[in-house]
Amino acid sequence: MGNEEISVEQKNENKNIFGISYFSRLSKRGKTLVIIVISLLILVFGAVVVREASVSANARMLEAQNLVILFGSEIERDCTRMFQLNGIMESLLFTDDGAVADFQRLAKNLLPEYPAVSCVQLAPDGIVSEVYPLEGNEAVLGHNLFMDEARSHEALATRNSGVLTIGGPYALKQGGEGFIGRLPVFLDSEKTDFWGFINAVVLVSNIIDTIDFSMLSNHGYEFSIYRIDDTEEKLLIYGTEYDNLKNPVRYELDIPNTRWEFAIAPKDSWFDIRMLVVLIVMSILLVLALTFLSVLVVQQYSSNHKLARLAEIDQLTGLFSRQTAVQTLERAIENASQTGLHIAVCFIDMNNFKDINDTYGHTKGDIALKWVAAQLNKVVRQDDVVARFGGDEFIVIFKGQYTDNYISMAERIKRVLNAPADLGNNVIIKISAAVGVAFYPDNGNTVESLVQYADDAMYKDKAMMKTIGR
Repeated sequence: MGNEEISVEQKNENKNIFGISYFSRLSKRGKTLVIIVISLLILVFGAVVVREASVSANARMLEAQNLVILFGSEIERDCTRMFQLNGIMESLLFTDDGAVADFQRLAKNLLPEYPAVSCVQLAPDGIVSEVYPLEGNEAVLGHNLFMDEARSHEALATRNSGVLTIGGPYALKQGGEGFIGRLPVFLDSEKTDFWGFINAVVLVSNIIDTIDFSMLSNHGYEFSIYRIDDTEEKLLIYGTEYDNLKNPVRYELDIPNTRWEFAIAPKDSWFDIRMLVVLIVMSILLVLALTFLSVLVVQQYSSNHKLARLAEIDQLTGLFSRQTAVQTLERAIENASQTGLHIAVCFIDMNNFKDINDTYGHTKGDIALKWVAAQLNKVVRQDDVVARFGGDEFIVIFKGQYTDNYISMAERIKRVLNAPADLGNNVIIKISAAVGVAFYPDNGNTVESLVQYADDAMYKDKAMMKTIGR
């Protein structure tokens, strides 16, 4: 009988150990507290997941906006240079009385300067009569642009506009796919005496070969270069069909007398799906585990939550404040003096920030500061501390043993801050910053000495940037 009683007690203890009957034995207030904590945890973790999803998407959107401007500008520059040949040929070919100079000799001398151009043509009255080089392009001779059903509309529009127009991409008569830059030539200043066209042909592959798009693929992006015709249809030039991109970021290319756009989008999603799955799973597990904790855990959580709310945060950028950074550095120095770990202090100052405020107003200046904060948060490690130290000054505290990486980390910070920033309302400015680094204990063993050394190094960097004109 006694053994049976012990067995029952042991079973009850086992139940309590696993929390099966623990909740039922709590007081009414305890149960209420646990339910409140569980509800709050669900809300908190849900908010964290939503916030992280939003931050992840916004960060990637910002990266995509920078990339689409960077690559779009490069495409514009290359296309502009390719089709400068038309204007040069016009200025050299025609004498004052309208006679045509030695086309073959001029084309032979000029074409090597424009390697992306596969051939150049003369088309008096819209009929191709000469082409250089002739070899491989014989099929185009005698081609009447105004009689070509596929191209007559563009030929007429180009003649009527009186300016260079880029058409295509076409399946070329001489083979391959390419663009044709048509420059209408007139023998009078009023542009009434139409002579014909000077055509420059650029293969699609030649344009693409001048730009390295592997960076986009390595960053997980797909892209599309396309032309928009008169019916607003998007005609693919290169890359992925526009309709297959997921909520893309677009950039309108400045191409003569035609509408081109460049768009990029992530291959999967703007959100970091793997991170979200991990956050959701962890949140669920934590909520389930905390269901079985006592009121003491609830009180401890409440205490920690209050402490977290009391942490001093810069209200504009969301970074740590100067006071918090100083306290953190003091603790890090104290810990490093006992453990032998190294510390690096990176001091960052935005260049010409006053010009942003003066030109665009303080609201845009605040957006620029938030942009810098977001860039810093993206590039630093999880254990590093980022703080706003002053008006346009920031500080990063690196902690750990890998001191060899601190210089490269500082250079990386400098690179990501020296980039175009979208301040909204079509205001895109070039941000730049000077960076200085100090090491503990080599450059100081107090907060004041380390910050002063890093500040001095930053001013040297700023002076160097002015010297080289950056």
